[in-house]
Amino acid sequence: MSNLCFFYLKRFFFFLAFNFFFLFLKAQSSIELNLQKSIRSFSAEKNKLQGNAYGGEFIYHFNVGEKLKQWSKDLALKSIDVIFNFKRMHNVVRVADPIEGEFGDSYGLMGGFTLPLFHINKLALAFTPGLGIIYAGESWFTNENPVIGSKINLQVKAGLKASMPLNPKTALSLNLDILHYSNSAYRVPNNGLNIFNLGMSVARDLGKGENKLDKVPENEIRKHSFDLGISVGRRGVYKSRDGLWKTGLFAGYNYRVNSFLAMGAGLDAVYYHSVYDPGRNLETYQSKASSFERWRVGAAIGPDLWLGRFAAMIKYGYYIFYKSVIPMNTYWTAGVKYKLNKWLALQSKIYVHETEADHVGFGLILTK
Repeated sequence: MSNLCFFYLKRFFFFLAFNFFFLFLKAQSSIELNLQKSIRSFSAEKNKLQGNAYGGEFIYHFNVGEKLKQWSKDLALKSIDVIFNFKRMHNVVRVADPIEGEFGDSYGLMGGFTLPLFHINKLALAFTPGLGIIYAGESWFTNENPVIGSKINLQVKAGLKASMPLNPKTALSLNLDILHYSNSAYRVPNNGLNIFNLGMSVARDLGKGENKLDKVPENEIRKHSFDLGISVGRRGVYKSRDGLWKTGLFAGYNYRVNSFLAMGAGLDAVYYHSVYDPGRNLETYQSKASSFERWRVGAAIGPDLWLGRFAAMIKYGYYIFYKSVIPMNTYWTAGVKYKLNKWLALQSKIYVHETEADHVGFGLILTK
């Protein structure tokens, strides 16, 4: 069943990417080619890495400045981006027990945005985050590489871009970013890979349009709302394709600060379909997420960043009840959600202990 769910999940992500790409083609836009070289790659302390990765990004910018929404005007957003990235990883190996070609090449697809920070004459500096999926050429199940647990992984990046126009339609940029990818413990071992990249890019505008403000009616932005969410996910069994399933529940209150920012607080409850059994250590051990009881409960607080119907969320929490194998008092969650209508949203949510992923859940949020 888990393999079937994973199969349909991958197809769902590619379906969304395909449709968003052709939606953006209909809008005013620009394209960018960014050639990159890694300046450092690292993972967990016990898996130190050496060697350089090479590659690049092809970026399609949907220039929101050509048709402003209220939230993009308030946020001063420049573009929403579709990012295709490639990394040639053959020269990256672990310092201890290296395997030739242990990482293989990687191919990724992300959604992101470009947020201007400041200008100095013609020089512009922008923040460029992204989130998506990536295909890794090798994993634990192909060559016992402990850093990458599966070929399909989640990826997130944060970057800075310094741009200088060459002419009214063309700009040259210097880019610095950090890219992280892992499968969020869907299969373990899963230490995850982090890559610092330095790149140089050329961007070209494809067209210009009118700058019109498309205001959001005030009654569509509710100052006060209550959420009830449910998600289902699994954590991998060590060195196995099996998994341990969990159901996450959330009940909370949100206060909308403005068109793009909300603050929320609430309770997280996670139900374990399989608890830790010392007699079956390998089959039931979940590292910092191991529990002797079926339930754990915590209280969390944090912001949501809204871009129209889409939001990125992050919360930091403290456990009210958690009978954990490893002492653990705090946690944090992060994720994305997409509003289908005024009262229902899709969500993807990751639970994390310190820097270690617990699991990713997928589900729904009811809003009142």
